[in-house]
Amino acid sequence: MKLNFTVLLSFIAFSYCNVQYLIGEQGQSCFEACYNAGKNCNPTIFTNNSTLIFTQLGIKCEADNTPWSAEDQPSYVSDPSDTNYGKCQGFINIPTATQCSGNSANVKRLCRCDDPSDAPPAFGTGYSNGKLTTEERWIFHHIVAPGDVGVLTHFWITYATEADNGTIVRYYIDGEKEASIQFTPSMACGVGFYDKQAPWGTEWFGKGADDSGWYNNFRIPFQKSIVVTLQHQYNNYTRGFYMILKGSVNVPIIIGGRTLPSTAKMNQVRINDTFQVLDWGTLVNVTSGPGAHWMVTMAVESGNLDFLEGCIHAYFDGNNEFPGVILGTGTEDYFDSAHFFNAGQYHMPVSGFTHLNQNSSYVSWSAYRFHDVDPLFFKNGFQLIWRNGDMDDLAGMKCHIISGGKIHRNPTVSKLYAYAWYYTWPAK
Repeated sequence: MKLNFTVLLSFIAFSYCNVQYLIGEQGQSCFEACYNAGKNCNPTIFTNNSTLIFTQLGIKCEADNTPWSAEDQPSYVSDPSDTNYGKCQGFINIPTATQCSGNSANVKRLCRCDDPSDAPPAFGTGYSNGKLTTEERWIFHHIVAPGDVGVLTHFWITYATEADNGTIVRYYIDGEKEASIQFTPSMACGVGFYDKQAPWGTEWFGKGADDSGWYNNFRIPFQKSIVVTLQHQYNNYTRGFYMILKGSVNVPIIIGGRTLPSTAKMNQVRINDTFQVLDWGTLVNVTSGPGAHWMVTMAVESGNLDFLEGCIHAYFDGNNEFPGVILGTGTEDYFDSAHFFNAGQYHMPVSGFTHLNQNSSYVSWSAYRFHDVDPLFFKNGFQLIWRNGDMDDLAGMKCHIISGGKIHRNPTVSKLYAYAWYYTWPAK
C-alpha cells in the first residue's frame, strides 16, 4: 500500500473557541485529515451536544440525537448509499478523548487539529483494543514546528501470540510515500522465528510478557513529520492490539559518546534471501557519505549450525580491500559468544542469542548485536558483510581467504532474514 501524502485542499476548516476543527474527506481518519492540513490531531472534541460546528463548516445535516457510540464519530454520513445518509452522528456525550485513527468508508469525520507550534515538547499516544487487520491503518502521526527535530523514543505493543507472525509496523518519515522503516516487532527486538521466551530486556529493547509485550527504545529522528501505521499480512484479529508510542523534540542521539548531527536519519535494511555455501551476504551497503552503524539482527535457517563459521567483515570509506576489518572470526564470535553458543541463550546489553531450534537436518537461529559502546562511524560509505560458512588457508586460519582454501566443517545452503539499522547524515 502506498500512502498518499498529497496535501488535500478540499477540506473546510473552522476555528471554534480558539480551537480549529475541520471536516475530513470521506473515509479518512482524523490522523489523515489533520496531517494533510499540516497539523496534529487532538482527540478532545467539544460540540456542546449540538450540530453547530457542522453548520459552521458548511455541512447541512439532519441531527441524529443518538449519543456517541463509535470511533469514527462525530461525523457526517456522506455516502448516498448509506441508510443514514445526510445525518450528523455521535455529537452528543462524546468521550473525553476520541480515537484519531477511527474511520469509516461512508462518513466524513469532524476532527480537531492543532498547530505544531502549539504542541508540547513531548508527544505520543496509547491504544487500547485497537483493530489489527489486513488493512494498513494509520496509528499515529506527529508534525514538528519549523526549526525543531522530532525523535520517536519508545515503541511498545502487545496482541495475541498468534498475531506475531505477520504483524507489520511502518514508519513514514518526512512525507515518504514508501516507508523507509518497517518491521515485525519481534525481529525489531532481535528475535527471529517469533521466539516466545520472556521476560527479558535491555536498555534498547525487550519482551515483558508471554503474549508479546515487545518494546524498543530506538531513537527515530524526523525533520518534519512521522506517520506510524499497522497491518497484519494474513488475518483479521477480533482480539485487538495495545500500543504505546512516545517521543520528544530536540532529543540528542548519542552513539559511543558522540552526539549525532541534528540532520541524522535512521535507515533500515531488511534481508530475506537464500545463500549458497560460501556466498557473501551484504547486511549494510552505504555507498557514500558519513554515518554510524547502529545494530543488526540475524535469523538463519540452515541444515546445521556450521553456517556460524562464517566471518563478519566491515569496510569503511570506500576501502573495499579484503578482508577489511574483521568483526567476527566466526558468526557467534561477532555476537560475543564462542563455540556455537554452547552456554545457551542470553540477552545482554550489547549482544544476544535469542533463538535456537534444531534437529538432525534443520536448524533455526537468531541473534542481535549493537554498536553503541563500540561505535562503527564512517566518513564516506560503509559495508557490513557476512559469509555463509568459511574456509581455512594453508595455515589453518579463517577469514583471510576468498577462495582456494578448505571449507571449514560442513555448512549448507542457508536462508537469512536480517534487519540492519544505521544512521546517516549529509556531508558538510
